Amino acid sequence: MIDLERQNGLFSIIGDKLKEKLECYVVGGSAMMYYNMKGNTKDIDLVFDNDMDRERVEKVLRRDGFKEKDVRVIYFGKRNTPVMLERGDERFDLFIKKVVTFEITDTIKERISAVNEFGNFIVKVVSPEDIILMKCATERAGDRVDAVEIMKKKNINWDVIIEESVNQTKLESYLFPIFLYDFLEELKEDFKADVPKKVLDEVRKISEKMLVEYMKKKRKK
Repeated sequence: MIDLERQNGLFSIIGDKLKEKLECYVVGGSAMMYYNMKGNTKDIDLVFDNDMDRERVEKVLRRDGFKEKDVRVIYFGKRNTPVMLERGDERFDLFIKKVVTFEITDTIKERISAVNEFGNFIVKVVSPEDIILMKCATERAGDRVDAVEIMKKKNINWDVIIEESVNQTKLESYLFPIFLYDFLEELKEDFKADVPKKVLDEVRKISEKMLVEYMKKKRKK
């Protein structure tokens, strides 16, 4: 497991070896540690804006002894899978623009308030609301537990979550609010998470409307 001190140490190594400034976004459990919502994480999840930036960091890690791991072990059947690099019990998951189906949009970037610089490596921490949304997209082991923990420690802006779920649907053909509704309902029922009923009702209403519109378009084809 990787704690915050160890994570920052790895980021410092990357920053020292990069020849030019490079920005990325830290998500998942790696981001939660910066909000004191988690003590450690199994992997460090980073999202880059383009292939070139990811390749630059990938080269640094490979030179430092990290080896590529088969992503099918964890992301089998998923789209937009990362490059997964591992060294002992340390692991990086390096994504480009999206975490599986969830895109790092301009609105997500605007919500970023925490930025950490490690030499030439600039790490931007996504908001707690966006971490929850990405947990919905990945559905990896422990994602639901992490989402509940965020809800316990943060006064969640549910409007942000609802609006971004709709925004994600505009970018892809899939209906993100439907997945979000199932995710939040499971958190409330199985994990006793404090998800307001009005939020579930609103997400369900949006999901039903989108599904009807989707079916109408499908019939016309």
